[in-house]
Order: sequence, then C-alpha cells, then structure tokens
Amino acid sequence: MVFIKILVSGPLQSGKSSYIKSLDENALNVEAQGKDQKFYTVAMDLGSVKLNGFDCYLFGTPGLLRFSVMRNIVTNGSDGLVYIFDAAAPEKDDSAIMILNSIRKILSPNIPVVFLANKQDVEGARPPEVIRSQNYLPDDSKIFPTSTKTGLNIRESITYLVNHIYEEYSSLLTTLRSYENNIEGLGEELKKDKAEMRDFLNNLEIKRFIEINRVSKTFKVRHGLKYLV
Repeated sequence: MVFIKILVSGPLQSGKSSYIKSLDENALNVEAQGKDQKFYTVAMDLGSVKLNGFDCYLFGTPGLLRFSVMRNIVTNGSDGLVYIFDAAAPEKDDSAIMILNSIRKILSPNIPVVFLANKQDVEGARPPEVIRSQNYLPDDSKIFPTSTKTGLNIRESITYLVNHIYEEYSSLLTTLRSYENNIEGLGEELKKDKAEMRDFLNNLEIKRFIEINRVSKTFKVRHGLKYLV
C-alpha cells in the first residue's frame, strides 16, 4: 500500500475531528477540556483509511489560533489538504482564512485541495457557492456540501482528493520509471543535486512509491497504483 498524508484543517469546531472520525472510527485525538467544558484538539487528530491501493493517513490540526506552532508541525509533508469551513457559523470565516493562509505558506503551491462547507444538517447553513463568494476562494476550487452527522459527501470528498493527489504524482511516476537505473540522470532531469536527490528519494520510499536498492544505487517504482472510481 502506498502511503499518502492528508491534512485536515479549519477553524475551531468546524468538524475536523468528526470528519476524521467519520472515516476511521478508531481515530486518535489529543484534546483537552476548556473552561466552557467543551473539548478542543490541542495537538492533532490521527486516522487512516484505505482507498484501493492507497494507505491514506489523516492528520487533523488544532483549530485554536494560538496553536500555530503545532499546526505548522502537522502540516509539513502533506500530499493533500481537506479544508473545512463551518457553513453554519460565518463569524468563524476570519479565523478560517487566517489559518488557511498560514498553511498555504508551508505547503507546495500545487498541492491538491478540497474545501468542505460543513454542517449542512444545521438549519441556515450556507451552501458551497456562498462560502466561495464570501471567502474569495478561486472559481475553480472544489467545495463539497458536507455533514459529519449524516455522512453527506464525506467519502466522496476524500476520494476526490486522493484522485487528484494521484494525478499530481502520475507524471512524476512516469519520469521515475524512465530513470530506475540512472539516479544521476534523474537528478539532472529534475534539476536536483545529490543531497536533494537523497532526500527526495528517501521521501518517496517512506511514502512507498518506490523501493530503493542502496547496494546497486537503483530504485523501482511500486506497482499497483490505481485511479479511484
């Protein structure tokens, strides 16, 4: 199984932990009880879901603005982003955009993103196009109306994102297959020096996209990667 890291983020109590829990009932959560007796994520959520050849690990960030250091740590190395807006609470939008902008500074600019207009089960919840307009999201951004209580579009949203993550990797995998016996040539093709190539290949091995033979200084692209339907 190929390992993919998916970041799940958004403002306070927008449904991040519930989203991950909807996909993995055994998901872990590091939380603490506030003075208002409510529980808040103070470190991260961690869950996983298997999608037809992919081992998708879901990392949820804390929604409290002051936990920016932990949020930055959790964000690093993500292959895709699920970003959740609270459709029933427009007053959280300012915090949502602040968190989104901070995350974008860390992530690669071409990382696949899917937005959720969550809590559609709540009366008066804003539809996706209102969320898009009020928060100046790109016209081509994908926004799912979701509900972690009813399950609306939970599985569909993660499947959509994983498909686009694979699309991002597909051209890279084609290039990798052409240079399995020529790491030096791959470095020239990708314009990476030896140190950068070492980190690059090690990262792909950790994610199980390739298998490295360090004796022969070659690698093999793993078979079995599939596009989801």
